[in-house]
Amino acid sequence: MEAKLPQRDFIRIHRSYIISLDKIQSFTNEEITVNRKALPISRSYKKDVLNHLENY
Repeated sequence: MEAKLPQRDFIRIHRSYIISLDKIQSFTNEEITVNRKALPISRSYKKDVLNHLENY
């Protein structure tokens, strides 16, 4: 499923979560808020996620 999503619009933040970049409301080093729900950023994806969000 992940391979079918456009990479420029979606990002994996955790083994259990792939999110739409357009739906992000806020983020910290530990979590991303989407639809008023805090989703964790896993340690294995943290560096790539934060780098991508800072340049988005």
